[in-house]
Amino acid sequence: MSHSLHRFGTEDNLKNDYTLYARTSRWVNREGCGPKLRKILAVLLSEKPVNFGSSHAGKSYKAGLDPEEYAKTLDRAYGVACCYSSKEALKRVLRRLKELDVGISIVVSGLIDEVVDTAKEIGLKPHTAFLSLGIHGRQELLPEDHILEVTTMCGHAMVSAKLTRAVLEKIKSGEMTPEEGADHLAQPCPCGIFNTDRCEALSRIYCKTE
Repeated sequence: MSHSLHRFGTEDNLKNDYTLYARTSRWVNREGCGPKLRKILAVLLSEKPVNFGSSHAGKSYKAGLDPEEYAKTLDRAYGVACCYSSKEALKRVLRRLKELDVGISIVVSGLIDEVVDTAKEIGLKPHTAFLSLGIHGRQELLPEDHILEVTTMCGHAMVSAKLTRAVLEKIKSGEMTPEEGADHLAQPCPCGIFNTDRCEALSRIYCKTE
């Protein structure tokens, strides 16, 4: 799930931001995976994720994806993605998925120490670890850091810097609340890993709202 790997921010504001992706593999376990994905989705939804979805659905929960209708489409899907703001919720989900053991890979992104510690607490040993090596090249061409903290929550770059600036200006002027702004920014990201809780918290800090 490398598109969730490059969330930009400080160690402090990247805490309590976890993405989870249940992903099948072509020619291995994708054929007939719908019932298994529905079982996984039920576990994910039981802990009330901040957001969920997948690119095959074309939109996320924050953009109006209905959980029951979404579950019906999983026979044609290859995975389910979501995000949480609670480490304890993530731990409970992983424990239940371990017990479910349906044979589908589960990929978790977050601060690596937190993710590894959580896995160890419930008796899981991570199979593989991807690490972001930071940003290289002409960094002066990138948006400001506080904009990147928002836009990189959509790993496919569907949330633009221009849109983010516009929404933050509306929050600063009082035209939008931080909650409304976060929900608006989540709309272009279909995968469901745009964490509106984190976006709201970041906008409150940047826009200095109560």
